[in-house]
Amino acid sequence: MNDLKLAGPEEMALGGRAAPSADTVLNRGFFGFWTTDSWRPSVNLYETPDAFVICADIAGMDKDRIDVRVDERQLTIRGRRNCPTPPGMARTVAVHLMEIDHGVFGRTVEVPANVDSEAIAAEYHQGLLWITLPKVG
Repeated sequence: MNDLKLAGPEEMALGGRAAPSADTVLNRGFFGFWTTDSWRPSVNLYETPDAFVICADIAGMDKDRIDVRVDERQLTIRGRRNCPTPPGMARTVAVHLMEIDHGVFGRTVEVPANVDSEAIAAEYHQGLLWITLPKVG
């Protein structure tokens, strides 16, 4: 599982997310574009004077199937999202395009040293998981 490091203003000024190189895309081959059994949700990281706030894009989830844990300075978000199917259909007869990630997912974020780990709170609203990490002192 990859870690998300806290980025400073210099890194964010570079555009946040970098696109993969052409070599990376070509080396993945045809099967590299198929959904695997493990994916990482996209996250945003915000900072206020009193807290850090993480927003994870995990639409289509039942909030009871999302696991958020803090271990020392690592915050981990895990869960499993079912493959979406059209409403009222037990299963899809033919799939022509599948870009929505499904299956087991996980994301680990490094927690700054100045966070009160006992006061971390999470809320799931409109497909976004909001995690508030209050600052100490």
